[in-house]
Amino acid sequence: MKIVLDSNILFAALISGKEIYIDILKSLDVYVPDFIFDELSKYQERIIKKTKLKDEFLIFIRELFSEITVIPKLAVSRQSHENALTLCNDVDSKDTAFLALSIELNIPLWTNDKKLIQGLTAKGYKKIITTEEIFELTIK
Repeated sequence: MKIVLDSNILFAALISGKEIYIDILKSLDVYVPDFIFDELSKYQERIIKKTKLKDEFLIFIRELFSEITVIPKLAVSRQSHENALTLCNDVDSKDTAFLALSIELNIPLWTNDKKLIQGLTAKGYKKIITTEEIFELTIK
C-alpha cells in the first residue's frame, strides 16, 4: 500500500521511539514532501526533548527515513498544489504540501490530525487514513 505520511505521524514515531513504526513503514510504500525537513527543523528541539529515546535517537531517525521516499516540491504539479491549497485553506494551511502530494500521487494521506480529517472530509476529500486504520491493515 502506498501512502503519504503527515508530519504528525512522523513526530509521534520519533517521540515514542517505538519499533512498531519502523515495522509498519517497512510494510508500506511511504512518501513525504520535502517540506518535512522544514517541519523537522522547526520542531526538532521539542521532539528531542520529548523523545523516549536517548542514545538511540539518531539510529532510530535514520531507520525511519530509510523507509521513506522524499519527493521534492518540483515533482508536484501546480494543479495538485492549488487543489490542496483550496482544501486546506480554512482548515490548516501547513498541511498543504502533504495533501498536494497525496493528490498528485492519488494515494491516501496518513494523518491523525482530527481537525484536518474533519475539514477535508467535509469538503469531500476521502483519501485519508488514520494510525488506527494503518494498524488494522498492517499488524497481524
